Amino acid sequence: MKISKIPGLGRFGVYIDDLDFNTITNEEWMELGKLHLETLVTIIRDVKVDPKTYEQWIRKWGTEQVLEALRLNKKHSVPNIGRLYGETEIHGEAIEPADQEWIKNLINLLCVDEVGPNTAMLRVSGKKDENGRAIGMFAEGELLWHSNESGNLEFSPGVALLGHSGVVGSATGFVTTTDWYEEQSESFRSELDEMIIQHEFSPGKINPGLRKEQDDIMYRNMCPAPIEIPLVIASPIGIKGLHYSVNTINYIKGMSKADSTRVFDYINSTLFVDKFIYDHWYQQDNDICLFDNSITLHRRLGGIADRLCYRIQYDYDKLVPTGTRYYQEPYNELYKEKLKEIKNLIKQYKYF
Repeated sequence: MKISKIPGLGRFGVYIDDLDFNTITNEEWMELGKLHLETLVTIIRDVKVDPKTYEQWIRKWGTEQVLEALRLNKKHSVPNIGRLYGETEIHGEAIEPADQEWIKNLINLLCVDEVGPNTAMLRVSGKKDENGRAIGMFAEGELLWHSNESGNLEFSPGVALLGHSGVVGSATGFVTTTDWYEEQSESFRSELDEMIIQHEFSPGKINPGLRKEQDDIMYRNMCPAPIEIPLVIASPIGIKGLHYSVNTINYIKGMSKADSTRVFDYINSTLFVDKFIYDHWYQQDNDICLFDNSITLHRRLGGIADRLCYRIQYDYDKLVPTGTRYYQEPYNELYKEKLKEIKNLIKQYKYF
């Protein structure tokens, strides 16, 4: 196994070459996970792995998580969201049409056929089924800078993406925010540290051109309700940077919209530049992109018609103790409460 530096991500990001899932040990894989937490972006190139095996290895690092699915399980008191599929009422109570539609759309994206039940792994694909329905997320249009579940304090801190097939001619791009943050003046960093962002979902802001049924999934995944989250947070092992998902930021608490926009414009013009960005243009199928979702943003470039990827979002709870991603107070205490609830839901409910 060979480890080398990714260009364009400052001091972060590594390639892994010559990794064989048939021979790597659990101990080696867990050490690789610890390295990944330090480097934020890890790309394993040209591996031989099927979707089920891929999911099994990612689960050794942490627990898969889809917040809205768990919330719907709790709301309707069912063992899994599959129980709600096609139903109009549960326990004598009507299921809201919006819930029915969200469940219907999500189940079409879950990888049950590939890996079996109780998976939270989703397809990301431009492919369609025989009825012209998308089989994966982000099936059309651009995919702009974002982080997953960004309008949730208890968001999943890790994402894994397997470029299974048809990915050549496309790219997954990354920007880490720590180098930018550390380049700012001490006084401005102090201001950033105190900024609280009001997050709200805006249709089409993450994925212009996306069909409405998939945009409906996006708002519940990204930001189901307006929420305040600190701008500067720590990664699961304490690396400080911006939690700055462009698709859900709305304004800075205590500032006017105009003043907030001026701050955002400065960040955008100085953060999204070549020195902080790496776009991974796929040279072959079967690269695995592993990336931090707390202080790192990602995007998609290039053709997507025949692209099929498998995405897992997860906690790093097998690598680091639960609750080590810290906010300033009182947000950190609220985060702990929300995370505890999610962990309890994961123990009670299945995804399908």
